[in-house]
Amino acid sequence: MEKILADFGVQPVYLAAQAVNFIVLLLILKKFLYGPILKVLEERKSTVSDTLIKAEQIEAKLHTTEQESEIKLQEVSKQARIILYKASMTADQIITEAHEKAQADVEIIIEQGKETIVVEREKMKTEMREELADLVLLGIEKIAGKVLDQRDHMKIVDQTIEGLKGDISSKV
Repeated sequence: MEKILADFGVQPVYLAAQAVNFIVLLLILKKFLYGPILKVLEERKSTVSDTLIKAEQIEAKLHTTEQESEIKLQEVSKQARIILYKASMTADQIITEAHEKAQADVEIIIEQGKETIVVEREKMKTEMREELADLVLLGIEKIAGKVLDQRDHMKIVDQTIEGLKGDISSKV
């Protein structure tokens, strides 16, 4: 084996020194370079693992929040439908009450109109009787050719009014 080593130009002393140097270099690299790199990689692995766990927790919270918001949205929608229904019912009730009040007001106005017509009719009848009585007196004075006194005048007016009442009542 020495011959093979000599043919390749390998000297055992240098080979041993290189082996020792390699082992020393390996120990130095392991202590100062490989150790810190492994430590950083382990910390990064831990950080990534923690981040994944937190991401899963956040995703679970997000899913829970979405479910809760969906439930709340359904509740709000239900409440909105109830409010709309109540508003619709209230509006219908107000409209119905307004129609009833308008109908009552119309009936009151019609009744007042009828009363006014009756009062006006009586007033017109009274005025017509007075005018007719005056005309009858004037006609009787002209026909009789004399001036009537107050007693004759009242007697003729009363007879005329009684006669007219019967005629007007039968026509109305």
